[in-house]
Amino acid sequence: MSSILTNSSALTALQNLNNTQRNLSKTQNEISTGLKVATAADNSTNWSVSTKMKAENSVVGTIKDKLKENSALVKTATAALQQVTETLTSMKEQATQAADVDGTSGYTEVNKALAGLGKTLSGLINGANFNGVNLLNNATAPINIVTGYTAAVTNTATPAVTTAGSFSTVAITPKNLVTDLASSITPATVNSKATAETLSSELDLALDIVRTFGADLGAVQNQIDAQSKFLDALSNSLTNGISSMVDADMNEASTRLQALQTQQQLGVQSLSIANQNSQMILKLFQ
Repeated sequence: MSSILTNSSALTALQNLNNTQRNLSKTQNEISTGLKVATAADNSTNWSVSTKMKAENSVVGTIKDKLKENSALVKTATAALQQVTETLTSMKEQATQAADVDGTSGYTEVNKALAGLGKTLSGLINGANFNGVNLLNNATAPINIVTGYTAAVTNTATPAVTTAGSFSTVAITPKNLVTDLASSITPATVNSKATAETLSSELDLALDIVRTFGADLGAVQNQIDAQSKFLDALSNSLTNGISSMVDADMNEASTRLQALQTQQQLGVQSLSIANQNSQMILKLFQ
């Protein structure tokens, strides 16, 4: 049936062309943004899940930056402790030599060396400062540093219950080594074999204090390093998961674009042919 009022072929061709135009516009948008899910309208489920994962990934990134800062703090204190240990060892060597010194002049040289090492020791301890914090010369309360993060978890029960995310921390009790070592090393000067032996024994105790604190810092450093590695892996997993849900496959999009452009051209031609039907009706009356 041919009608001059309704051109069903043209309507069908126009509908198909409009569908092609919409798909083409969507594909072009994917290519320009690189996203197949840019808004909730594209895919509400993937958009919602990816948005939550992006928020978690952002928190993980912040924790990673904080871990780097805390690692630098601990490494600064650890490096200073290493130098402190070497300085105390040098002082012990001087005390050991003093035990075999004959005469007052020998003790004078030893005391000069010890005084110089003492200044070095004080400088090392006071200089172990990072971002305003000194773990070796600090009389404050324990310092809690962030070592990790546990993301929020939602169970599958009805109603669903979400457990809030939490930060894991470790407490470091700073040392006031200037005071601790000063109280441990009592001989101000070495003037006899007895005072040299006393100093040597006290230096052993001082080295124990330093080594114990160094071991504590080493344990914290290991914990920070382990958490950093885990958070790196977690961040990569979140990034890949988000990508799989919202990123466009550019190979697929490119192929689809070419196909839709061809469909668009054919649709325009089909509509043009359909619009010529009314002209064919005129020939029936000639």
